Amino acid sequence: MKTNFLLLVMSIFSFLSCNGTQSTKAPINSFTYHYDGTIGGNSFTYSIKPDSAGHVFRAEMLEHMDYGEMSCPLDETFMENLRLVCEKHDIFRWNGYDKTNPHVCDGDGFSLDVEYEDGCSVDVHGMNMSPNGYWDFDKEMLALFKPVVDSLLEEGKQRQIAAGVSGPMTSIIMNFIQKGTSGSDSYEVFFLRREIRSGNFSVRIKSRSGEFFPVGEWNYYGDADDDKICWDAFADLVKKYDIIKWYDYDKAAEDYNNAEWFQLSCGFKNGHISAHGTEHPENYDAFRKDFLQLLRKVVDKSGIEPNK
Repeated sequence: MKTNFLLLVMSIFSFLSCNGTQSTKAPINSFTYHYDGTIGGNSFTYSIKPDSAGHVFRAEMLEHMDYGEMSCPLDETFMENLRLVCEKHDIFRWNGYDKTNPHVCDGDGFSLDVEYEDGCSVDVHGMNMSPNGYWDFDKEMLALFKPVVDSLLEEGKQRQIAAGVSGPMTSIIMNFIQKGTSGSDSYEVFFLRREIRSGNFSVRIKSRSGEFFPVGEWNYYGDADDDKICWDAFADLVKKYDIIKWYDYDKAAEDYNNAEWFQLSCGFKNGHISAHGTEHPENYDAFRKDFLQLLRKVVDKSGIEPNK
């Protein structure tokens, strides 16, 4: 009888201490953080769940859905560091916070759910609103996860590179925009297979150097049959320069105001390649030269007259 009474008292004490604003020293059992980037944002979810060997981390990211499931084990050191970050910012003071700003149409939001091994838990939600001090915690918490997430992203990227692309090329977006001392030329290219949509041919050029096109501004837009776009020739360039290695490339040059910005997106029946930045990847100059020389031939072959 005394034992049952003692257990009841301990249970009541645990309930009161874990559902108020007090914290706990217990280890974290599970952790879920979701960031909602809403329109055009990179929504993602980080979750930690216990298993027989310890804890497993999983990341789901809207920007990298093609990577599939990304997961890895977490050691006790990481779990303790996460607990210390939560303790430092006293996340229990936000428990039960759930507010939305109805006057903001876009913006961003978050949710945080933490469960401890002693039964204590924290549940926090906000959409365009957050409790005092929350974003300081958010910054430090994400910095802790960053090396883990970066490692998983690199693994996912290498899997995609190994898988490669196959089948016919179906789309091309290719932009070269010079700035500052890099020059003043710009080339904006958008091609689609004819069966996908009309208006499948768009090339906008500002040629100051006259290197590939006559000096001036040129705008080519219209419908072009697939043989006029020379899809196989563009696909051969992608293969020749091993552009699959540019998969998800995103780097800025140190002096980005005086560097050419590029954007590439090549779609194939099976797979795609996307890359952009002002720091240029391997084979960039040779690929650029061959691409623009081929572009000149395609524009001339298309029969589409420019609109100045």
